[in-house]
Amino acid sequence: MKSREIATVAVFTSLAVVFRVLKNIATPIQLVNIPLALALTSAILYGARVGFLVGLLSYIFSDVLIFPGVWSIVNGILAGLIATLYRWVYTPEAGRAFNFVATFLLVFAFDILTSGLLYVLFGVSVLEAFIVGLVGLFFPVMGGYLVGIGPLTETSTSLLTIMLIEELKRRNI
Repeated sequence: MKSREIATVAVFTSLAVVFRVLKNIATPIQLVNIPLALALTSAILYGARVGFLVGLLSYIFSDVLIFPGVWSIVNGILAGLIATLYRWVYTPEAGRAFNFVATFLLVFAFDILTSGLLYVLFGVSVLEAFIVGLVGLFFPVMGGYLVGIGPLTETSTSLLTIMLIEELKRRNI
């Protein structure tokens, strides 16, 4: 790994950790998934390896400051994998609408997978875990209390990602 890649991972991870911790100080409600947005952005701008590491390290380091647990590793690995996959899904030539929908679907998949896998780790059957993970994005389940928070978070995260990619590319960063 080159020193430029290490520095890029460090900067994006630091930004993700700081903004996630600040967001959690302001509110426990996740209205935008900042670590995932920065992992996706870094994957497009700097490569799949950088995106994977930003996704992984952002969750692990920020959870150490917020509340660590098995979810830290699950979320980190999945964020890294989604960022790696995003490198091959994002297509500048396809246009903004295509890339927004592609981003939204990957963020949606991330949310379902993280919820489902964590429910499985806590003893819920696989089918029930993924059904509850899907339904929980729209309606309160398993201790949740917000309606429609999933699509709101996926939309804001996708918009942030697309805007960051376009703006950083425009500035040649």
